[in-house]
This record gives sequence, structure tokens and C-alpha cells, in this order.
Amino acid sequence: MKIAPRDLIWRDFKEMHKKEDLLTDPVVEDLLFMQTIEGHAHNGDGAFKGRKFVDTTLSDIVEALGRDVFVVRSGRQMLIDEIYQYTERVMSGENLTHLVNKKGEPLMRCPLFLEWEINAHDVLRGLYLGGLMDDFEMRKKANDRFHINMGGGKPYLIDVNVMGQMGLNGEILAHEDHEDKLGEYVEKGLIMPDPEKVDFLNHTNVRFQYIRHRRGLGVSDDSAVVAGGLLYNASVGLGVYLADAIDTIDKFSLKFSEQDGELAFNIKKNFSPLNITDEDVFSFIYLVSIPSGAEHKIPDSSQRYFLRIDKDNDMTALNSHYRFITGKPYPRFRISYENVLNETFYKYIRERVKTFKKNGA
Repeated sequence: MKIAPRDLIWRDFKEMHKKEDLLTDPVVEDLLFMQTIEGHAHNGDGAFKGRKFVDTTLSDIVEALGRDVFVVRSGRQMLIDEIYQYTERVMSGENLTHLVNKKGEPLMRCPLFLEWEINAHDVLRGLYLGGLMDDFEMRKKANDRFHINMGGGKPYLIDVNVMGQMGLNGEILAHEDHEDKLGEYVEKGLIMPDPEKVDFLNHTNVRFQYIRHRRGLGVSDDSAVVAGGLLYNASVGLGVYLADAIDTIDKFSLKFSEQDGELAFNIKKNFSPLNITDEDVFSFIYLVSIPSGAEHKIPDSSQRYFLRIDKDNDMTALNSHYRFITGKPYPRFRISYENVLNETFYKYIRERVKTFKKNGA
């Protein structure tokens, strides 16, 4: 198996700490950097400099950095639980005007959330939209509604030993078509059928692995945050951001499930003022899909890129998006891995939303 060596993992970790600052506390910054190392190892980026280690897992990275796997998983789960608890407090009738936990600390430990006043009901609407935009069944229905070709998949609990025996790796599972093979994967034991019964501490051969069902268009998380803001308001956009945060963090937590999707279904069931229809969800998914051929022109920020401080402007992409949505001035700088000028992106998404509102598609 191609697992990154410890010295390269440490080098990548140190280089990020040297070059980047995230607008969050050091603990959350570390958690996000660890996840970035996994992507760097798979793609040969950062300190790996073209050498790809496609079987590297977050467990490998956490252990190489000398951290306790349970402590790291628990820390990530706590961030998710706080968003769940926030949702429950809103649904129980609390009048929350900021994105904070019960102790008054900002969610995701982003200090901007102490400054920005929000409409909590609209935050839940954003969590609902954001929690469903990666749902493959909803994407297929959006494909049918708008005649597009969106791909997608979902994470599964897999046995990495079986994966190796079948000649597969994380890169193949994440990027090729597997929809017609899922039954075979269950039959051969690659996909484990009962995630709730698996103790990851005693089964080190398990991984929560994304398996692509079908190749096709993806979505832009930046588009999702900004389109949510333009279609509705800034609070909806921030709810979409929090759904993306869950989607990122739950890849290595205490639960083997898509917790953003689960929260969306819980909101639909228990939040009567939701007022978001399936048609609204399909329209949202269509709007945030990346047009064919524009994969390198549309930003698609990870949580790290949302919170990374542009040192020349003392500004994060998330803050820039919020300022654009609310009509406040923002500096011009490049965002996301795609290195797109924020102003260029805003012209694109504003026109896309405007055209949709005018034509209905």
C-alpha cells in the first residue's frame, strides 16, 4: 500500500504552519491542516512534490504526528455536535442572534461569528440546502429537472485490507464510476454493511471512504455559500457554510455517517417554518453546479481555504463572500485552490443567479 512516510507528513504539516494562518483557534487549525495533508499525499501536492501516496488515511497522518486518534476524532465530532446543538436550540425556540455554542464560543471557532448578527431560522434553511446539495439522489433528480450531468457518490465504511486484495485504492474509488459495482463490493466485504456496529479503535483496517457512483459535474462550495446569500440572505449562506463544515469534518469523527445529510433530514422533520421545497433544492443544486469545462475557473474552497487569511488584505474568503452578499466593500484577491480572483467569481455567480431568476433555469 502507498502510505506516506512520516518525515514527509511532518514536513507538509510544518510548511503549512509556516506559510498559512487560518481564522480560527490553533486546535481547529491543526485539525484542518491534518485533513489537507491527506489530500496532498493523494495528489502529490505540498511537501510531497509529485510523489503520490494514494492509500494514506487521516489515521496514518494523526499517528505520524504523534496524536491520539480518539482525541482527534472526538475534537472533530465536538465541532459537529455544536452545530447540531445550535440547530436544536433554534428549533426549541431560543432566539439566537449569533453563531455560537452554549458557552458563547463561535462555531468552528471563527471569530467572525461573534460579529455577524444572523437570523437563526434562515441559518437552518441554509443548513438544509447545504446538507442536501451533495446527496446523490437529489442530484439525480436535479439532473432530470435541468437536463445536466452531475456526478456524485457517498462515503462508505470500507475494509482497506479487502480494498488492497481487490486491486483498488482510495483514488480509484473516489474518481471512477462504481454505481454498478456497489452490490459486488458489499458481497466481497469491501463495503461494511453495519457501520454502527464497528469499533474503529479495535478495527484499524476500516476507513470512511468516499466512493463515486457516477462521474459528472461537481458543485462549488463557494457558489453554494454565495448563491444561498443572493437567493435568500446572508444567514442562509452561512448555514450552507456550516453544512460544508460538517461534510468536511465528519470524514474522520466518532460516527460513520453523512452527518450533514442527517441534519438536513432532521430539520425537514422537526422545523415547521422551513419553507424550502424539493424544487427549491433542485434549483439550488443546479445553480451551484460547476459548468462543464469550467472546473478550473470556478472556485471550490475547502474549509481551509474558506478560513485562510490572505495576508496582503487581512481577509478570508468567507469574510469576502459575506461582504459581497451584504453589499459591503471587499478587497480584490485570489481565493481557493483554483486561485480565482474573488471579483471575477462574484460577477459570474451574480449573473448566474440573475439569469436563473429571470428564466427559471
